[in-house]
Amino acid sequence: MTKRVFKIPWRALRKIVIGIVLLSIAASISVFIKESLDTLDPESSLPILTVQQNGQTITDVYRAGYVWSFFTTVERRAPEVTEADIPLVPVPVPPQAVMTLQFSTEPSSLRVFRADNLLTSGYYEIADEDVSSFHAPNTPGIYVYKILAQWGNRGNIQYYFAIQVTA
Repeated sequence: MTKRVFKIPWRALRKIVIGIVLLSIAASISVFIKESLDTLDPESSLPILTVQQNGQTITDVYRAGYVWSFFTTVERRAPEVTEADIPLVPVPVPPQAVMTLQFSTEPSSLRVFRADNLLTSGYYEIADEDVSSFHAPNTPGIYVYKILAQWGNRGNIQYYFAIQVTA
């Protein structure tokens, strides 16, 4: 039994190693440039929340505050207004409408809170098994939802939206 040894010529090996090094450098520079641009305009790089009720998109979703880690910095934005002053326009929905939360980047944890009118700060947590999909209340009225989403070590964001359950 003869043993064949595959030998790579020195020049070919050198070209492969140089190629790998250059690709690594290019990838590192690309990541650094993207992160630098994201820190100039952090709002545009944050995950987007889309809320749908029975398949129709609710367009009035307010991002109130966040803490987000970039490559070299951490950006923080506290809510500009109090919860009672958040500029929300309630969207009419039927009783028990299915509300679905979809993120451009899936969070590692998600908590959903609800207040029973626009002027209260008395939020309580919705205790559904899958909080990314829940039902609107049965009782007519205005309800404000506060969404707290966490993306591991990357950061967290608060979102708000309001619905008006119609009779």
